[in-house]
Amino acid sequence: MPFVLSRIAVGALLVLGGVAGSAASLAAERPAEPLPSADSAEAASPCAPPPAGASLTLAQARLDALRCNRTIIAARRGVEASQADVQIASQRPNPVLSLGVENINPHAGVGSGNLRSKTVDSKLRVDQVIETANKGNLRADAARKASTAAGEVVQAVVAQQTATVEQAFFEALVSQERVAVLRETLGLYERTRQASETRLKAGDVARADVTKLQLDALRAQNDMRQAMTDHYRDKAGLAQAMGVPGTLSDNRLVADWPALDAAAPQPDPDTLQRRPDVTAAEARLAAAAATRDLARAGRVPDVTVGAQAEHYPTSPTNTYGTGNSFGVFVSIPLFVRHRNGGEARRAEVDYYAALDDRNRVMLEAGNEIDRLRSQLETARQSLRQMRDDVLPAAESVANSAEFAYSKGATGVLDLLDARRALRQTRLDAVEAQGEYAKALSAYRAALQTSTTTGAPVATQARP
Repeated sequence: MPFVLSRIAVGALLVLGGVAGSAASLAAERPAEPLPSADSAEAASPCAPPPAGASLTLAQARLDALRCNRTIIAARRGVEASQADVQIASQRPNPVLSLGVENINPHAGVGSGNLRSKTVDSKLRVDQVIETANKGNLRADAARKASTAAGEVVQAVVAQQTATVEQAFFEALVSQERVAVLRETLGLYERTRQASETRLKAGDVARADVTKLQLDALRAQNDMRQAMTDHYRDKAGLAQAMGVPGTLSDNRLVADWPALDAAAPQPDPDTLQRRPDVTAAEARLAAAAATRDLARAGRVPDVTVGAQAEHYPTSPTNTYGTGNSFGVFVSIPLFVRHRNGGEARRAEVDYYAALDDRNRVMLEAGNEIDRLRSQLETARQSLRQMRDDVLPAAESVANSAEFAYSKGATGVLDLLDARRALRQTRLDAVEAQGEYAKALSAYRAALQTSTTTGAPVATQARP
């Protein structure tokens, strides 16, 4: 037999329909974009290479890397995500609204009268989860410390990537200087070839000597082509490190060589503790400690409290109604099969893994500073010796050989040997300059410190 729902039943269905419609519209709605920060706005700007023909300095390469380097951008995105995690962790559980109708008997009917008088049991209930053991604050604290760790990671990534850009810049600068040395050598061969052709016509030199000069010039041309190929490869690597498109093939690098007596500061006792990679490891350890505390709190069950209003009228066909009634409820999960011990154990392992990682980072950081200091002093001494002793001696020998050959006092073999020695010495001097510049850059990068006050240090003692 047909029956009619009560007013509360109809209202319940309408409310449920409205909730479902709102949920569907929210699901279809595009997620809100995060608020742009200064770093994200800078990273989102177009990354274009320097104009064709423009010179590129080391300072400009660093700035482009801060704006365009993909690893740095990804680290900044991690900070934005961690800030969203803080907002998520700070949210408390929402109450749950339940609307329902039961005891609908199609055979006995629902009685006569208006909707409120229909004999159906209508219920309205609200349940709220109450977190115990300070879980809400612990969860927010863990998220905040994870966000702090993400910020420290950004500084470590920036230090690492800018150091990589500097190394790539000096590598490309070395290959550029190598090309310049070989081009100068080719010009010298060309002048000698012309002079030799004139002397050959006059009968002052033999054809074999001129041929030897031509063969050596051809070898120098091959070296020049290989050096140019290496230079283009190095500039492409620099562009990749910077994060800009293209290969910088049309740009010339400005020779920003550091001075031989450039300052190399000594590390103070706090330098190691304030390095970005060490502070990042400390922050990760603090976040792991907060996560461990949260996992321990998970052993305490949460409580759900509820309140209910019920409307169950009587009718001639149903005399068992209760009218209006109210109730309160408390729900507690029974830790019969487990007490979230697995989660607590995993958090404990993660904490000591973070502790081991912190100790490893500190050990490697200390060893790196000592190693780079020794490497810098060796490179400095090698460059000074090359500039003061080796290169002047090679130039003097080459000049003497050129003069003697021009006067006919020596043969072409002596001239070629002197030129090869000078060319190789100049190339070695360029390599020594590059090694010193890269060693100084790496040492200064190893001494960089975090701009924050430092991450909190988590306790190392096992409870």
